[in-house]
Amino acid sequence: RRDPPPPAPSYPPRQQRERQEHQEQQEQRRRQSPPPPPTPKADDDEDPVTRAAKMAERAARFANDASTRAEHAASNAASLKSRLGPPTPAPSKAKPDRGGEERGGARAAKATSSADADAARVDDESSRHAGHASLLGTCESMCPDAERVDRERNGEIELFERVDPASSSSSSAQLCVKKFTRVVDNPSPSSIRTRAALDKTCAHLYGLLGGRCDYPDGEVSLLRRSNFLWDRLRSVRQDMGLQGLTNGRWAAARLEEMARFAIAAEYLLCENVATIHEPDGHNSHLHIEQLGKTLTTLAAVYADDEENDDEEDDDEDRPRSFPNRAEMTCYSLLLRMDDHGPFRNSASTFLAVLRAAPSDVQSSPEVQFALDARRAYAAVNAPAFFNLVRSKRCSYLQACLLHKYFDTIRYKALERVNCVMNKSPLPMAAVAAEVLFEESAELAAEKCEACGLPVAREGESLWLRVKEAAFAEPGVEKAARRRRERWVERKAPAIKSANMFRWQALITGKAGR
Repeated sequence: RRDPPPPAPSYPPRQQRERQEHQEQQEQRRRQSPPPPPTPKADDDEDPVTRAAKMAERAARFANDASTRAEHAASNAASLKSRLGPPTPAPSKAKPDRGGEERGGARAAKATSSADADAARVDDESSRHAGHASLLGTCESMCPDAERVDRERNGEIELFERVDPASSSSSSAQLCVKKFTRVVDNPSPSSIRTRAALDKTCAHLYGLLGGRCDYPDGEVSLLRRSNFLWDRLRSVRQDMGLQGLTNGRWAAARLEEMARFAIAAEYLLCENVATIHEPDGHNSHLHIEQLGKTLTTLAAVYADDEENDDEEDDDEDRPRSFPNRAEMTCYSLLLRMDDHGPFRNSASTFLAVLRAAPSDVQSSPEVQFALDARRAYAAVNAPAFFNLVRSKRCSYLQACLLHKYFDTIRYKALERVNCVMNKSPLPMAAVAAEVLFEESAELAAEKCEACGLPVAREGESLWLRVKEAAFAEPGVEKAARRRRERWVERKAPAIKSANMFRWQALITGKAGR
């Protein structure tokens, strides 16, 4: 059953009259207002002639745009072809027949023309670089002229770039070197250095190191030289990456030289590390980070060449493309044995570097030394670890990399001694010689006190009081105090009688590797 509808509201006579007047006013306004604009026709309702004209106009506009793009592409290709020059013919790779006489003749001809084959391989690499490069630099000097003029105007000329050592606003094309700046937009080819200019820049920078590693007062310190080279070599790597010059022997040689310099500088400047009180010191964290990036780029160069070799015919008599790959793989493994401040590593990273190397590199003496060092370090076997450092198997650059782990393994060994030994005091001379492998009992006592372990002094003798205090990790300030040690110094490629350091031989791999 439905409820009846509600009755219509009844208004008093006055309200009814006002309501009726309001409705009449609205009706009058509606009649006086202009009519609404007509609704545009849809495409389906449009006139066929008009629609055909619009489609023809649109097709003509698209054709004009396509022809303009084709003209631009043709002009760019012609400009690139004129700069690259004629293509270099690839060396012939005809397979010899399986007959014994033909195989012997081919091998004899190959042995007599090894120099020509190497030259053809270099030309093939350079043409491959030019084909894959997204940008081709045209600057033939160590620093673009526009940057040099701008830095002279702003007084930003470094000491090693000045014509007058007292003036920071005068330089020359023979001294000024392009500094590192982050690339935001597409750089101009005139600001990118060519391969010949990059070779000249690297030779000039390494020549600034001089013949020493310890400069007396009054001369430019190694810290200032290293900071300058660190920035300028980073710019060299940037120009190589922008042009795609990250393949082949040339790129590997430049990156290998940078890695050797960075490893040696990291050790030689360990006593000048930047702290809160000395912010202008050596920034070890950034240095290690850039070293890791250099070795990562170098591993990519090796991997790219390995893929190209797989595509070519197998030839057992062809020499190895990168004879220093085992050396650099060893450095990469030693760098990733443990963390370096913000530079984090893990066992998976270590294994990834090892598995990326071919079997002949994995079985090389350099990589086997890195695995032995990693095994001793992970087991906190300080005697085995330091015996490896002192042995002839360890080169100078390998010892420089392992130097960062000296204090870490010493503190871990000291913690174990404090846990497993009885409460009988230990002579500090024995702790220094058999536990910490320090040069003196005083240095061993400093490490014990930095960890909160009590040291008793009886006359001239020092004793470690075991288990009387809990072991505590040393603070950042105490842990950062590293020093150069005699075991590494003895391996340095130096001429002791003349107090000279063989920087060029070290960087080129002729010594210290």
